[in-house]
Amino acid sequence: MSSLGRRRGAALLALTTAAAGGLALRARARLQKADGGAGGSAASSAHFVGSQVCAGCHPVEQAAWSTSHHRHAMEPADANSVLGDFGGVTFRYFGRDTRFSRQGSTYQITTENQQGDAETFKVAYTLGYTPLQQYLVAFDDGRIQALPFAWDARPREQGGQRWFHLNPDTDVTPADPLFWMRPRQNWNHMCGDCHTTSFNKRFSDATGRFDSRWSELGNGCESCHGAASAHVEAARHAKPAEHPAPGASAPRLVNGLHTQVEQLDQCGACHARRIRLREDASHERMHDTWRPELLQDGLYFVDGQIKDEVFEIGSFLQSKMAARGITCSHCHDPHTARLRAEGNALCIQCHDRQTFDGPQHHFHAAGSEGARCVSCHMPSRTYMVVHERRDHRIAVPRPDLSATLGTPNACATCHEARGNAWAADAIASHRSGRLSAGNPERVPGPSRDDSARRSRAPSTRQGPSGAELLGPALWRARHEQRDAVVSVRALLAEPTVAGLSKATALSALGASAPIEAAEIAEPLLRAADPWSRLGAVEALRNAPDGTRTRLLAGQATDTSRAVRWAVAPLLGNAGTGTMPAGAHDDVTALLSDYEAWLTANADRAEALVELAGLRGAAGDPVAARATFERALRRDDTSIMATLNFADYLRDNGDDAAGETLLRKACALYPESADAHFALGMLLVRRKEITTGVSELGRANELAPNNSHYAYAYGVGLHSTRQDERALATLSDARARFPDNAPIQAALRALCADSGGPTRDRCP
Repeated sequence: MSSLGRRRGAALLALTTAAAGGLALRARARLQKADGGAGGSAASSAHFVGSQVCAGCHPVEQAAWSTSHHRHAMEPADANSVLGDFGGVTFRYFGRDTRFSRQGSTYQITTENQQGDAETFKVAYTLGYTPLQQYLVAFDDGRIQALPFAWDARPREQGGQRWFHLNPDTDVTPADPLFWMRPRQNWNHMCGDCHTTSFNKRFSDATGRFDSRWSELGNGCESCHGAASAHVEAARHAKPAEHPAPGASAPRLVNGLHTQVEQLDQCGACHARRIRLREDASHERMHDTWRPELLQDGLYFVDGQIKDEVFEIGSFLQSKMAARGITCSHCHDPHTARLRAEGNALCIQCHDRQTFDGPQHHFHAAGSEGARCVSCHMPSRTYMVVHERRDHRIAVPRPDLSATLGTPNACATCHEARGNAWAADAIASHRSGRLSAGNPERVPGPSRDDSARRSRAPSTRQGPSGAELLGPALWRARHEQRDAVVSVRALLAEPTVAGLSKATALSALGASAPIEAAEIAEPLLRAADPWSRLGAVEALRNAPDGTRTRLLAGQATDTSRAVRWAVAPLLGNAGTGTMPAGAHDDVTALLSDYEAWLTANADRAEALVELAGLRGAAGDPVAARATFERALRRDDTSIMATLNFADYLRDNGDDAAGETLLRKACALYPESADAHFALGMLLVRRKEITTGVSELGRANELAPNNSHYAYAYGVGLHSTRQDERALATLSDARARFPDNAPIQAALRALCADSGGPTRDRCP
């Protein structure tokens, strides 16, 4: 089940579902070649037949699937599917009532509409099954919207059998970006391709309407195995088996999902926080039809642990299990989707019971919560109020790193009164043999009040292979530490570190040390692993224009769509004079394909912002402005559209219109550092220095890890003769970002200009 949760800061094109259609013939031909080509196979011409057809030959699998969450991912709202109480029940949310009722066989919800008035809506579909069920409303323009009230399907003794709001602590009014009738709650874009089979969004930019299609509600057999008509036809005519003998070249007519690659591709397409690159009715392919988001700040903690709702694959790709070939179906039955065994029995399918399922390993009394493998290695977080999900990194807790990195760990989360230092000391004590086996919870050493104690050095046995490198390397890159380049190089050289982790670290280094990152990235553009090439592209975002264009032009025909899509906007904004000779046609073809993808996703303001940027870079400011305006008509709460349009207006001398946009952004997103910073800079330009510096201070407060905001605020304080505060701000910034040249220069200039007590405090 997808959460349409609150997002802070600029929105991303995450969870994009549409294909790039309507391409020029030249672009299609070039990119088909880059994809490796799939034309002519039996699977490419197959169509979807429905799960009931599959049941004729696969009754056991069909019976198992019929009890699964996949089967109930989405259904028509009727007496067989609706779990919630629609018996005239009223739910009160921030002083406003919502009523759940029935009229004959129709389920209805009376709640606020976009104008803030009470209106009765017919429930068209259910979304999900357990632990919660959401409800969908279909509109005449093809939109399907997710209502904010959900039914808690858990048993009453677990707190369930009740209505609740998905944002219980925030008053989501019709003006809020998260209001249920706005784009962030749109099912067609956010949910459809993972809750139906053979989904096609079919949005028309010209009309602003959806004509979404699917072959089956819920995840049917073909949702995972692909279109089955050719397979069915072969079975009916007793043709040779679809799985040929070793060495044979006969095509496979459905996706059997027997290998790890097949399962990560197919399962990950939905069980991931990911970008949809195109629609493909045959089967999913990572880096071609979709790719996981990088381990971005806000989505993951700096060491790769889950933070926001990122689902499973991005975590699992980091794990030692994935590196050793473990697949989803080793733990989950592929048809019921339930675990293959309960408790620690699941893990000892592969791990030795005597070694791992006892106090000598887990330090806790047998049968206790702490003795469960998942308690330590797969800690959980709760999303959508009631949905507990476990971290699939399957990693060893690292309390010794948590204090430095600001990350959680299972030990300190459970023993919260004792803290990280106690937990790290307990692990070290256990490993040195000083733990009392008769009392696993009693560890000699620190008391509860040990926050000032220094933890022991980490054991080299802790953590999955190479995982201890990710957190420190990524933290150093994001905080502009002097040894960041060395740390990231070490991470990239470690063969056991996942490609996703390496790409993330390289991207972060590109933001803080662009020159050094470009040097590291250049050879990786030719690597066989698409993660390496993607990380190299991301590392070049902040490289000098000429360097970036020269290096990336050759990636316009990269075999990975994920890489090409990362390259496209960077080349689209490059000057034609910097393009290498012979690259023009390939780049033109890439941009044609990329723009078609953006147009197919023009239901999202973020896609239109990208288009507006390309129009401006192509020298068409009129088209750029019109596209920005269209983006805000599509979603007037989009912070990405608001901030980028304000930048455009600034560049074109219209700060007055930009100020209106930025003040609205600050009101809608009061915790957006980007919005406050942009407004602050605008006010400074208009000589409203005091008010502008105040906004810069707010940005610095909201984003303490942004060195540029700290620099601007410190300089702003100095300009308003607040030298004591300026010195404190810049000194603190230098301590946090010791390798930041502008901060160092500003601090030297401040000390040179200042007199009196301020100068006496200069370093």
